[in-house]
Amino acid sequence: MFLFGQGKKIVNGFLQLSIAIVLLSVFASDQAIAQENQTSANPILNGIKFDSTQIDEHTISFAYAGDDTKPGVLFLHGTPGGWNAFDLYLSNPQLQKDFFMISVDRLGWGRSPLPAKMINGDFTLQARSVTAVMNLYPNKNWTIVGHSLGASMAPKIAIMSPKNTHSLLLLAGSLDPKLGKPRWYNSAASTWLVSRLIGKTMRYSNREIMGLKKQLEQMNLELKDQTLNSKLVVMQGQKDRLVSPKNPTFVEQEWQQNFASVEIIRLPVEGHFLPWRQTRLVIDTIYALRGLAPQ
Repeated sequence: MFLFGQGKKIVNGFLQLSIAIVLLSVFASDQAIAQENQTSANPILNGIKFDSTQIDEHTISFAYAGDDTKPGVLFLHGTPGGWNAFDLYLSNPQLQKDFFMISVDRLGWGRSPLPAKMINGDFTLQARSVTAVMNLYPNKNWTIVGHSLGASMAPKIAIMSPKNTHSLLLLAGSLDPKLGKPRWYNSAASTWLVSRLIGKTMRYSNREIMGLKKQLEQMNLELKDQTLNSKLVVMQGQKDRLVSPKNPTFVEQEWQQNFASVEIIRLPVEGHFLPWRQTRLVIDTIYALRGLAPQ
């Protein structure tokens, strides 16, 4: 009986470890694809500079480029990610002539250290940190371009800093709380065993995703009481396997009265990685939001 009991424990342990490894591979591959697509293969740093500022005890770092007398464009990356998700925009010579561009390392990513008490991708703290960067340029209003989780939290910035937010371009963002719930492997990756296996970067990315539904619920409650002067464009690929293509329908039904204008761009054969696969369209949309002719 003793040997049988021990053998059963060994088999159960082996099964648990096998399941953990499978979950790890699914989650890690999903997030690795996202990370790979958020970093240009050959970043060109011509004209790009770096700086940082403080919010409370936190440091938020950012890259910037362009003419600081021109309209502001602020890029907000997803999870995982960093400022260089948008390096091909910041290094674009024509964009540098026509805009002043910033791409932040959101708190917990790149050169912006993870706050010790930050739990599950707190939109409020993230938005306050981005607003602190915007406030370094007090006479400027901004077009905020967010991708994926960066798109999800971008409206929070408009709520907190409406006078400094000219417009929002949301690329493949989860916006409907009902569609923002974690996937099965995100829940599995939150368990002690799998979370130890996936490493710090993926663990924090998973924490952001696990908190997304609650953060979206809170943001939407705040938005119901707002009438913002910002223009809103939502761009969504209909073949997106990471964010539900149904999110724009939610915006059409729920947000029409909350923004100065709402435009939905549905891309029938496109997936999740719009900043890199639809660069020309993204650039043209930025120009259109600022009332400028694309170059």
